[in-house]
Amino acid sequence: MGTFVKALLIKGKSAYGVLRLFTDELAAAFRAHGWTVELLDLEVEANVQRPLDDYAREAPVDLIFSFGIFGESRDAEGLYVGDLVGAPHVVQYVDYPLSHLTRLEATSPRAALLMVDETHVAAVGSIYGSDRFADVRFSPHAAIGPTVSPGADPADFAARRPIGILLPVTGYPMPPPGWRDLPPAVKAIFEQAAEIALADDWTAPLAALDQALVAAGVDIADPQFAAIRKLATYIHEHVRAVRRRQVLEAIERLNLPVHIVGAGHRPTRARASNVTVVGEARFDQVLALMAGSRMVLNINANFGAGSHERPLSAMNAGAVAATDESRFYAANFTSGVEAATYRWTSLDEDLSAIAALANDSDAAFAMAVAGQRRVVQGHLWTHRIAGIVAAANAVRAKVQAPRSVS
Repeated sequence: MGTFVKALLIKGKSAYGVLRLFTDELAAAFRAHGWTVELLDLEVEANVQRPLDDYAREAPVDLIFSFGIFGESRDAEGLYVGDLVGAPHVVQYVDYPLSHLTRLEATSPRAALLMVDETHVAAVGSIYGSDRFADVRFSPHAAIGPTVSPGADPADFAARRPIGILLPVTGYPMPPPGWRDLPPAVKAIFEQAAEIALADDWTAPLAALDQALVAAGVDIADPQFAAIRKLATYIHEHVRAVRRRQVLEAIERLNLPVHIVGAGHRPTRARASNVTVVGEARFDQVLALMAGSRMVLNINANFGAGSHERPLSAMNAGAVAATDESRFYAANFTSGVEAATYRWTSLDEDLSAIAALANDSDAAFAMAVAGQRRVVQGHLWTHRIAGIVAAANAVRAKVQAPRSVS
């Protein structure tokens, strides 16, 4: 990476501080690659326009990056952030993009979008076409937090990690489906799509909706049905809620000893003696709990071709990561060697095996060491810089003078 290249990172507000930690670690990764990094902190800067004007006039940057935000922001003259500053703007989505439809549709056509799941890339391309945005590509999560040794040996691993299984998850009542107020014929299509999505271990939300639409005789290539297809987030949110409930119910049913960190678990605390509810926590506190755990259980629902930061961060913290299967984990980690995985179609059996692994210090220690090795070799923020730069260069090649950065 060049030593005289400057990146502007926009640091937004974030529930539990997770995206702010992402931004800080990405900034450190850019600096380690020789970049100069400017941070625009939205919690500190009351008038965002002023520093953006300053960058445009006096402190030019080569790349702007933000997590999910500011791609749609314009100044009083209608200029997007990238146009105002005169640099490619790369926006990383860390959730299902159609869940942020208003923001997505208002995003600059000259922005690059990064997605944490390959089917999110496909969904955006399918609905908006290949020319709506300057570049859309897959860029998975990275581990965050310090790299913590699993321990010197199996006994040390067990001694320094008193929590057997840690589950970071927010609890909430099962919400009504998003399609509940749609016309009856459309509701029926969404109900069938939900059945399709839940019938197997994983089907992408838009793929499930498209299958249901085709079964109803709809030509999904017809632009008049684009508005319905954009509501695939209803399937995403429903499946995510169902899968979360299934895991929590299985933990109680199987009497698995689990520490749950997250808000909304008072009913579980009162009902299940096998569950220890830690309560709500900032993500830096969750990372500390991971470093004191032998295993971290994750619910990756609806990222079946992508990633979540928790398994990667858990492995970096020296714990075993246990998560539902995805194409990303299958391609990057050896299940049973570097990570533990479970399937929705064999949930009870797989969770029971995962619990047994957490109590097997020898096997769990070996997996924790192997998983951490893999993460440190290829899944830290330093390993995501090249993809971000490639997206910025794609913007330059498409909409600006061809001046690439490396």
